[in-house]
Amino acid sequence: MATAVIGAGVAGLVAAYELVKTGERPIIIEPSTPGGMLRSVQHDGFTLEAGPNVLVERPDVVQLFRELGLKDDVCYPAVQPYGQFVWCDGEARKVPSGVGELIRSSLFPWNIKLSLPGRLLLPGVIKPKAEDVSILEFFTPLIGAQVTKNLLDPVLKGIYGGDVAKLSARSIFPGLWSAAERGLSLLGYMRRRPRGGKPAIFVVRGGIQRIADALWARLKDNVDLIPARADSIARHDGGGYVVNCSNGQQLSVESCIVTSAGASLAGLVKELDKDLGSYISAQQYASLTVVHFSVPRSEPLIKDAFGILFPGGMPENLLGVMFNSLIFPHVAPPDKHILTVIVGGAQAGDARPDESRLREQVPLLLKRYLGVASAECLRITQWPRAIPQLVVGHHKIVAEFDRVEAANPGVAFVGVDRGGIGVSDRVRLAKSGVERVRTVKNHG
Repeated sequence: MATAVIGAGVAGLVAAYELVKTGERPIIIEPSTPGGMLRSVQHDGFTLEAGPNVLVERPDVVQLFRELGLKDDVCYPAVQPYGQFVWCDGEARKVPSGVGELIRSSLFPWNIKLSLPGRLLLPGVIKPKAEDVSILEFFTPLIGAQVTKNLLDPVLKGIYGGDVAKLSARSIFPGLWSAAERGLSLLGYMRRRPRGGKPAIFVVRGGIQRIADALWARLKDNVDLIPARADSIARHDGGGYVVNCSNGQQLSVESCIVTSAGASLAGLVKELDKDLGSYISAQQYASLTVVHFSVPRSEPLIKDAFGILFPGGMPENLLGVMFNSLIFPHVAPPDKHILTVIVGGAQAGDARPDESRLREQVPLLLKRYLGVASAECLRITQWPRAIPQLVVGHHKIVAEFDRVEAANPGVAFVGVDRGGIGVSDRVRLAKSGVERVRTVKNHG
């Protein structure tokens, strides 16, 4: 019997690709176009990334690019080093990238600057007092509550769309959390981390969607595609699993790699394990809207900056503005810049924003906060319930995935509910899911 891969976003495509490499012919169950949120649009000389805007250079991604023949199309930032800014007290302030910048930074008050060296050296400063705490509670003993709000809140809103008072320190900073549980100092943790520094970011010439396109080109003749939704998974009396699809098909498979998340996953597993479905049903999600603007290259963008991230409570639920073409010039015509504006997040709830209002109001925000006088809207893309909120206690959901996998050999969950929302995380989780499934098969 075959392996079913449920979902054909990047995780599903990578999982199927890994299975095909071992000689299998997996069944992909996907009602939409393969690729998920990897969506790039070419428009009048612009490369518009409607999903992820950059990739992080991690080993699994590097290997995948090499295998897919995309390594020569990788583009690194033209500006080195580039800056990232946060909006604080009515102005854009640079996120410090070293000790010297931290000392000069207005994001850190002098009492924090003076006490920080001792706090970095002292063991147990951020040792958690519970099995999980918020990022705000976790970092306050180190840098203070106000700095955590001014610095980490906009940064994590830019990644997760969430609030530092609710997001889980244990889930979002697992390495630091583990070190803190052991009572290590922050300096001790940093010394034990693998060498190599911060991983580089990059884009793909022609758009990040080329990853999905290249994967599908390798897969389309080596998989069976079911253009339907997977509605349920159940144990088969004779061994393996039965997957019921929305088109009426019933598939008998040896194993399942599940990339679904949120409400669709809760319904999918209700026959397999009702308790997991209950946990997943309680998972919170943030919706995002991506708005692309063309602006003249003469507009006064912050020099050598990748963008600005904003705290909660901004007009139109503004989360961030990326200056894509400032550090990747090839994504826009020579006389234009492309700005990617992100609005929404957990603070916006589930309400879908009005696109006509965004076309009218966001240019006013660009003028107000960035001094951009002329901005033409190119495209708006809405992603309802796009990002899981890894709130305090999220580790219990991960434990539930582990429990259900142990009770159902051959099932692997690799969706975003498990954690890790970036493309590199999706690739890593997909590959590890395939390894777990193959381990079960090899020992079956």
